[in-house]
Amino acid sequence: MDYYYIFYSFIIYSFLGWTLEVVYHLYTEKRFINRGFLYGPVCPIYGATAVLLILVLSSISSNMLYIFIGGALAATLIELITGFLMELFFHTKWWDYSDEKFNVKGYICLKFSILWGFLSIIFMKIINPVVSKFTYLLLDNFGQILYNVFLIIIIVDIALTINSLITFRKLFMEIQDVMLETKANMDKLIESKLSKETILSIQERISHLGDIKDRLAKRVSLRHTEMIRAYPHLTSERFGGAIEEIKKRIEKINIKK
Repeated sequence: MDYYYIFYSFIIYSFLGWTLEVVYHLYTEKRFINRGFLYGPVCPIYGATAVLLILVLSSISSNMLYIFIGGALAATLIELITGFLMELFFHTKWWDYSDEKFNVKGYICLKFSILWGFLSIIFMKIINPVVSKFTYLLLDNFGQILYNVFLIIIIVDIALTINSLITFRKLFMEIQDVMLETKANMDKLIESKLSKETILSIQERISHLGDIKDRLAKRVSLRHTEMIRAYPHLTSERFGGAIEEIKKRIEKINIKK
């Protein structure tokens, strides 16, 4: 098992994972939703999990109990690390298992860990043997050429996605700051010993802040809208108010359509 095989497996399973997500949401929500975290038709978490399962479980693939335990642990570890890093760097939680029993800070939960275990058995016994043949077919016929093409595409896509997330985070911060200032000004109005001029000044500031918030919300790009639609349970302790404001705006757009 060489580097090229691992790379091709990552690409193939990332695409298959993206396809699975799209088909599932097409069936459940009757519309196309790009569930890929990147711009392209790939879900890297599926590719990374598949590669980890292949590396960890290939030597014990004859024992289904070992596959179940190893697969559950490997997939859960990927989910935990990904969720933790996303919240650490971007202060957002893209999925949340907080309502599930035996969860760890909403990143992972026992129910899905057990599910990953059963899926790992199906993966190693049925799916991967078929995909592995196709992977070697690509290696034998296109090897280095497709590798270079895919590598460049992935690098560019990751760079664009990181830039988009940084922009999105900055927008969250600006909207959140405006909302906090608005709340502070509204709290001032509760005070009883304010002059008429002060009250008018505060009201004007609140109105101005409302206009600023509306302008900021309009800066949400098509890609950011797709992200919100793809991850409707997106939450953030730091930017919760801003995220809800953006969700409301997207919902208004959907109603108008």
